[in-house]
Amino acid sequence: MDWKKLLREDGFVEVDGLRIELSLDNTFMDLDYIPRVLFYDPPTGRWHVLRNPIPKGRGLEENWDNAVEVLERIAAGNEKPILDDEAVAERFVEFLKRLGDSTR
Repeated sequence: MDWKKLLREDGFVEVDGLRIELSLDNTFMDLDYIPRVLFYDPPTGRWHVLRNPIPKGRGLEENWDNAVEVLERIAAGNEKPILDDEAVAERFVEFLKRLGDSTR
């Protein structure tokens, strides 16, 4: 499974209840939408928002590409995920590594 391609095409990837979704968000009073990465974590039973900066693209596809590039940096260990809970951040990184291992 090429998780990056699946994420770009379908907007989400899920394995064993763990799920990453691409989304768009806007700040209050701002009409521009910015890319967001959401992570569903079964142990907490909650959705978490990755707070790493994702550059805004010129269109939807470029936004998704920028979000996937941030995920690639996190998976490679070049960037730490910014999430609201350290245990969730660890599970997030492990999930990305599992996704990468499944493509080999």
